[in-house]
This record gives sequence, structure tokens and C-alpha cells, in this order.
Amino acid sequence: MEHMTPYLSTKEAAKAIEFYGRAFGATTKHEPVVMPDGRVGHAELAIGTATFMLADEFPEIDYVSPVSQGGGSVQLMLTVDDPDAVFERAVQAGAHPVEPVTLKDYGARMGRLTDPFGHSWQITSAF
Repeated sequence: MEHMTPYLSTKEAAKAIEFYGRAFGATTKHEPVVMPDGRVGHAELAIGTATFMLADEFPEIDYVSPVSQGGGSVQLMLTVDDPDAVFERAVQAGAHPVEPVTLKDYGARMGRLTDPFGHSWQITSAF
């Protein structure tokens, strides 16, 4: 069985875990692994049935966040029943709106934002 799970590198992973909970309703699947130096070495979160993982930056092994790289190249697409509400909740939690939620030509409502940790998100309805 094949599947793919996004694994995010971020500065201040503990704060990112809190943000994803407030913004997207993410829950941790287990207690994060905290390294002896205090950095989060591994955390696994769920939004609905989707799983993603994250950890603090570890530049010593070339594991750095979009902030340290001057931006990222990946868009995370989160499909929800009410993209307007989720988008607004994320902005209230600290995300930066890039494109407001609008009806797209292909029939979905979609908006784009950047979370406080440099990751880009598309919040969309099903299409």
C-alpha cells in the first residue's frame, strides 16, 4: 500500500502544533518527541482523516524551514466543507492571507494563505 504524508520543517514546532490546532482543528496523534536540546524531533498531527508530520529545524542535517530558505515551493491543499470559515479562523489564529476565498472557474471555493511558519496553504471546498 502506498501513501504520501507531508512532513513539515518549522521553526518553533511547539507553537506550530498549537497554531494548526487553532486554525485547522488539528490534533496530535501522540505526544511529540522532544529532543534533549528541547527541539521537537517528531510530531504527528491529523486534520480529519489527513495526517501530516512536523519537526523543528535541524540545519545540521539540512532540515530547514521555508523561513530559513526564503520561502517554500509546496502548496498544502486542505479540502473542507466551509472554506470561508476555516480561512477566517486561520487568519484569526495568525495566518497571512494571500488570496481571499472566491468561487473558482472549476466550481470550488478556494483561498490561499501562508501560516506563521512559512508554509503555504490552499483552503478549498470539494470540486
